[in-house]
Amino acid sequence: MSWIGLKKAINRAGTQVMLKTGQIEQTIDKEFEFEEKTFKTMEQNSILLQKRLRSYLESLKLLTNSQINIAELLNSFYGNEEPSSHIVENSITGESIENFKNLSSEYYTTLKKLNNESIKDLENPFNQTILNPIARFNSYYIEVNEAIKKRNNKLLDYDSMKNKLKKLIDTPQIEYSNYDLKFKEINDELLETETKYFEINNLLKKELPKLINMRIEFFDPSFESFVKIQLRFFNENYFHLKNIQNKIDSKTQKDYIDGKLDDRIDEILNKMKMLDIVGKDESG
Repeated sequence: MSWIGLKKAINRAGTQVMLKTGQIEQTIDKEFEFEEKTFKTMEQNSILLQKRLRSYLESLKLLTNSQINIAELLNSFYGNEEPSSHIVENSITGESIENFKNLSSEYYTTLKKLNNESIKDLENPFNQTILNPIARFNSYYIEVNEAIKKRNNKLLDYDSMKNKLKKLIDTPQIEYSNYDLKFKEINDELLETETKYFEINNLLKKELPKLINMRIEFFDPSFESFVKIQLRFFNENYFHLKNIQNKIDSKTQKDYIDGKLDDRIDEILNKMKMLDIVGKDESG
C-alpha cells in the first residue's frame, strides 16, 4: 500500500469511529441499502446452492458405491453356499438357493454397470450445465463487492469532508487569517468527493437490480437441466432394477404387495429361535 493509500485508510478508520459515536452526521441512502441487502441475500443463497449441488453429486456417487458394496456382500452371501447333492429351497419363498445365487449375481453386475455408466454419463452434463454456470455466476460477486467497498470508502470521504466544512463554518472567522482560501479549498474537495460518491452510488443503484433480476434468466436452464438429469438417473436405476424384480417368483411379489411377506419372515425368525443350537448346558 502506498503512503497516500495508507493515509486514506487511517482517515477513513477515524471517520468510521466518529460515525459510530455520533460525532459526524452520516449520509443515509435507503434505496441503496435495500438493493445491497437484496444483493447480499442473493449472494448468500447462490453460494450455498453451489455448495449443496456439489454435495448432491457426491451423494449420488456415495449412494451407488453403497449399493455396490451391499450387492457384493449379497452375492458373496449366496455364492458361498456349499454344493449339495439336492436342491436347497428358501423357506420363505420356496425358491431354490441356486435361483437366488443367480439373482444376487445379476443384481451385483447390474449395479456395477449402473455405477460405471450412469454416474459417468451424469457427471459431465451435471458439471457443464449446472455446477459450472453457477460457479461462473458466483464469480461476479467478487467484482461487485469490490465496487460496493469502493462506494463505502467514497461515502466515508464525503461525510468526512462535509464534517470539515461544517466545523470551518461553525468556527469564528477571526481564528483564520486566510478563511476564504481555506473555505474554498475544503469546499472544492467536498465537491470532488461528492461527485465521486454519487457517481458510484447511482451506478450501483442502477446496476444491482439488473444483476439481481438476471438470476431468474440465468438459473432457469440449469434448473431444467437438474430436473432432467435427476429423472434420467433414477429412471435408469428403476428400469434395470425392475428387470431384476420381475425375475423374482410371482408368489413373493404378490405376498409383498399384499403385505404378507413380513409375516412369512417373522415365521422363519420364530423357527430360528426354536433351533436347538444354542442354550445347551455344557456340563450335560
